[in-house]
Amino acid sequence: MNGRNHEQMPTEHLNSYVNMVEGGREERNRTDFVLEAFSFGPFRILPHARLLEYDGSPMPISSRAFDLLCILISRPGQVVSKSELMAKARPDLTVEESSLRFHVTMLRRALGGERYVVNVPGRGYCFVASVDRAA
Repeated sequence: MNGRNHEQMPTEHLNSYVNMVEGGREERNRTDFVLEAFSFGPFRILPHARLLEYDGSPMPISSRAFDLLCILISRPGQVVSKSELMAKARPDLTVEESSLRFHVTMLRRALGGERYVVNVPGRGYCFVASVDRAA
């Protein structure tokens, strides 16, 4: 894709970032996690920089939507329960399901619709695109 070297993403690389998210905001400033980029479709995500790009240009995205995206792309093709998303995205807060729905809606809007994040009724959400590790 785009002449760059891509390989299928081993999820353990992004899981290190997700673990930092679970540890709270102060943990995100640590520099001992993987400095890699991941791509799907025209998007590239750089978890260490908390940056989402569309065709190489930075995209605005809320902090909570970014955290949800990182959690979902760490498990592409797998359903992540609503309770797990709420617990991992905001471990320090009790989050209402309506707040989760709002932030998933904002994430979908940033990604251009429901193409990448689908609702699995009664179970949770699933990131359905292939995720690659960008060189």
